[in-house]
Amino acid sequence: MQKVIIVGAGIGGLGTAVALHQAGIPVTVYEQAEAIGQVGAGLTLWSNALRVLRRLGLAEAVIEAGAVIEEAQIRQANGRILSRSYPGQLAQQLGEPTVAIHRADLHRILLAALPPDVVQLGAACTGFSQDEQQVTVTFADGRSAQADCLIGADGLNSVIRQQIAPQAKTRYAGYTAWRGVAAVESRVARGQTFEAWGHGARFGVVPLSNQLVYWFATANIPPGQRQEANSRKETLLRQFKGWHDPIPHLLQTTPAEAILNHDLYDVPPFTGWSRGRVTLLGDAAHPTTPNLGQGACMAIESAYILADCLKEHASLAEALRAYEAQRRPRTAVITQQSWQIGRIAQWQNRFACWLRDGLLNAAPDHLLQKRLVQTTNFMI
Repeated sequence: MQKVIIVGAGIGGLGTAVALHQAGIPVTVYEQAEAIGQVGAGLTLWSNALRVLRRLGLAEAVIEAGAVIEEAQIRQANGRILSRSYPGQLAQQLGEPTVAIHRADLHRILLAALPPDVVQLGAACTGFSQDEQQVTVTFADGRSAQADCLIGADGLNSVIRQQIAPQAKTRYAGYTAWRGVAAVESRVARGQTFEAWGHGARFGVVPLSNQLVYWFATANIPPGQRQEANSRKETLLRQFKGWHDPIPHLLQTTPAEAILNHDLYDVPPFTGWSRGRVTLLGDAAHPTTPNLGQGACMAIESAYILADCLKEHASLAEALRAYEAQRRPRTAVITQQSWQIGRIAQWQNRFACWLRDGLLNAAPDHLLQKRLVQTTNFMI
């Protein structure tokens, strides 16, 4: 393996580049953005992702930059607690904590683990061609690049996936999501992580530090309802009026221009991630709705496994077959479970929501904890 090209400098692309670099495999990452700045909002890295980051020597930096999550709750809109789970116990059972971190901080840590010339910006991929010797990647500005292997880590609307698996189509989850990061008093930031469920809407809160809180909100609406920044905030204040504290406070505190809004999609699990010298990773291969908080974690797992397969197998074909064989079953389960949880959490019918909340409240905490362990128990 003389050279690998990765298209996409998201978490999956950068994580794969770090793993390949540490394995001694030359790699270049091409990213369409002109700069990598303070992008995105917050995300959760569960124990399974921390275990991989530990192998890459990045776990301590991630823990220091984020906030360790000890307890998570599901509540009703009025604040009544329906269930509790304990991510903090995973550190005792699985050896690593669960950490909430700003996406930009995770990007910074991954970039710092790479030589400065590995990531090439302003390179929008338009497609690829290949033969028995190499794969050639083309870019919108007329450039091209050659390598032994191409990894498409170019996200939900992957250009690479459109060539490899055109039958794999995105599906709309039925709801949109708003996200933001609010600077708040320490007493708010140190509150417990929770997700409040209403009728066709949800609101989640995750502390990132003693001064920053990441929040997200969802609502059932048709896709493509784009809004200006001020309209987003006004919509949220109306949607979540009367919900329990600190939800209104967080919305008021967040600047309107800092509120992100994206419709939520995934791709139903599909076979055939690879063709010849080209394969897919992260949201290009296994995009998932965020209901399990495992999207970034799955990308990090896949990054490590793909790099390991490329290092250990004698041929590229064997390596890519082994990679998909290891990753597709696990990511398919996460995708489908997350889809089902989202459907239930977004119910609008009042009787259905009353029944859902009653069943959730009656479920013993230890059963929820067992499911959490099953989801995060990834061994490498």
